[in-house]
Amino acid sequence: MRIFLSYRRSDSQDATARLADRLTALPRIKSVFLDVESIAAGEAFPTRLRSALTEADICLVLIGNGWLGQSDTGDITRIKTDGDFVRMEVAEALRLGKRVIPVLLNEAAMPDRGQLPDDLHPLLERNALFLRHISFNQDVEILSDAILHNEAGGRLGKRRRLTPAGVAARVAGGLAMAIIMLLVIGLISFWVSGGQSLETLLGGRAGLGLLVVAALGLCQAMSFGLIGFPFRRS
Repeated sequence: MRIFLSYRRSDSQDATARLADRLTALPRIKSVFLDVESIAAGEAFPTRLRSALTEADICLVLIGNGWLGQSDTGDITRIKTDGDFVRMEVAEALRLGKRVIPVLLNEAAMPDRGQLPDDLHPLLERNALFLRHISFNQDVEILSDAILHNEAGGRLGKRRRLTPAGVAARVAGGLAMAIIMLLVIGLISFWVSGGQSLETLLGGRAGLGLLVVAALGLCQAMSFGLIGFPFRRS
C-alpha cells in the first residue's frame, strides 16, 4: 500500500514527519510519500506530486489550525489561490478518486465550505480522524487500522479493533489523566479553601472516593474515545 501525505509545511511539518516515521514502520505499507524526502533535487515539483498521487492508494490530508494558509497580502487564504500546492494535491487526489482521509491535528476543526475553493468541497464529505499530541500513539493506531482494514473510523476516531497492547496503552493513558486531574482539583481546592483537605471539603472518605471513581471513569472514557476531549472546537 502506498500513502501520500498532504500537508502545509508552515502548519504541520513536525507532526507530519512524526506520522511518516510511524507509518513507514508498518509492514504492509510499501511507501510513504513526503515531499521533502521523496522529491530529488532538480526534479519538477508539480510533476512529481502528480505522479506520486497517481501511484498512491490513500491520501492523508493533515489539517492544523494554519492549514488554510495566510497569503502574503492577507486578503485571501493560500488554499484559494491557483498556485497553492496543498490545494493542487488535495484536488488531484479527489479528481483521481483516491481514498482521501482528512486528519485533524490537535484542536483543529474541518474548514467550512466557504473557506474552500469549489474543487476541494468534496473533502468536506469525507470522514475525518484525529491526530493529537496528548494521545499520539493511540491515534496513530486508529489511523493505521483505518488504512489497513479499510475502516473509515468516523469523526470521533472510534476504534473497531483494539490489540491487547492498544488496550493497555489506553488504560494507562486514562489513569495518567485521572491522576493529573485529581492533583489539579486538590491543589485548587486547597488554595481556595485556605488549606483544607479535599477529603474534608467532600465530607469524608466516601465523598473523596466518589470523586476518584468519577475522575477515573471520565478519563478512561476519554482515552477510549467514548467521549470527546473537553474544550474542543466544533
